[in-house]
Amino acid sequence: MLIDETYEEKNVLIGHEIWDEIEKRGLDKRSPTVLSDEERKGFLIIPPIEDQPMMNQSLNDLSIRRGSDIFNHNPKPVEWVIKDLIPKRKKTLSVGDYEAGKSFINMGAALSIATGQSKYLGFEIPKQLRVLYVDLENGEDETYRRIESLAKGFGISPSQTDGYLSVITKPGDFSDRFTLITAETEMFNPEVIFIDNLYQLSGYSDISDNNKIKSLLADVETLRSNNDTAIVMIHHFKKNTEEQGLEEGRMLGASSLLFWMEHCTLLGKTNQGFTILGMGKSRVGKANSGLYSIEINDVDDDGIVIEKKGLISPEKVKGLLLPERKKLKWDAPLDRCPDTFDTKDWVNICTDKMNPSVSDRTAKTWLKEMVSVGMIKKLNRGLYKKTGIEIYGEG
Repeated sequence: MLIDETYEEKNVLIGHEIWDEIEKRGLDKRSPTVLSDEERKGFLIIPPIEDQPMMNQSLNDLSIRRGSDIFNHNPKPVEWVIKDLIPKRKKTLSVGDYEAGKSFINMGAALSIATGQSKYLGFEIPKQLRVLYVDLENGEDETYRRIESLAKGFGISPSQTDGYLSVITKPGDFSDRFTLITAETEMFNPEVIFIDNLYQLSGYSDISDNNKIKSLLADVETLRSNNDTAIVMIHHFKKNTEEQGLEEGRMLGASSLLFWMEHCTLLGKTNQGFTILGMGKSRVGKANSGLYSIEINDVDDDGIVIEKKGLISPEKVKGLLLPERKKLKWDAPLDRCPDTFDTKDWVNICTDKMNPSVSDRTAKTWLKEMVSVGMIKKLNRGLYKKTGIEIYGEG
């Protein structure tokens, strides 16, 4: 149904009245639902139910409440695959920086769900579920090498995955990727599907092009709804956007994906060697507002363990996500400053003969930039204080 809001008077066409209007306009006797936007202008089109079984289904799913009856509805509690991270039967985007550990962190989640672990990174896993993990990025050898290393690190035996974990890896150019995913979904009946990642699933299409990505997202939604499964789609942030912080608008194709997704986790690569995990926008209740330090560490016998170390203060995030190349040019003069310093101290250090030597104007610009990302704090006019990186324990 479509209404053009620029029209003051609306024509409401119901049932076979539509066909009369089509004849008047000299249009083909097509199904009204395939009329162009221009042809629909100014009309609320309600096709005859017998002609539109899909519309019939949509109307059956429609809920209308009025007045005090609105308050009689009792919303169902949110069901979780992993509390705060992955809701059941919903579409979750796990989006992050290059080399933020997106694949490892999501693969660790998949293993933990499929083997019935009680928690992952401290987040509750209510129930063991069947998991399909689709890796379109790393290739067969690397995918299975990573799974084995994570299993060793978490103390998981291969037999624990029997009946609960299926893995698809990238064969050749993977031109039939969706056909294979659909077939395995029908046979294995997974309750959670991880897809790593959206760019490869798209066949290297321009994800920023809304027209190209919409059909792909529709296919994924069909996969989810037909099988009543949770989808976790791994995706990338745009390059060179770190200074915007940890937020959904940085991802490729954000304009389409923000409407499509129902939940979101964010992974930021820091200049300190760990990853920041945060929750993005959610349509399944209030999102956890915590920002967590995540480390991916090697352990004995080629094992890998993923650990949550604590909470990050929100004002530190932009400074931590600052690219190493930019942070390094500030570090040298900042190291030569006392803990508390003024503009004059800073300019004198930045403009002396020691590298990097810059102009007064550049030195003052750096001060503003360092304040904006939380590397220093402005105490009052012309007076600044260095800030340290602190990771807080929960509770």
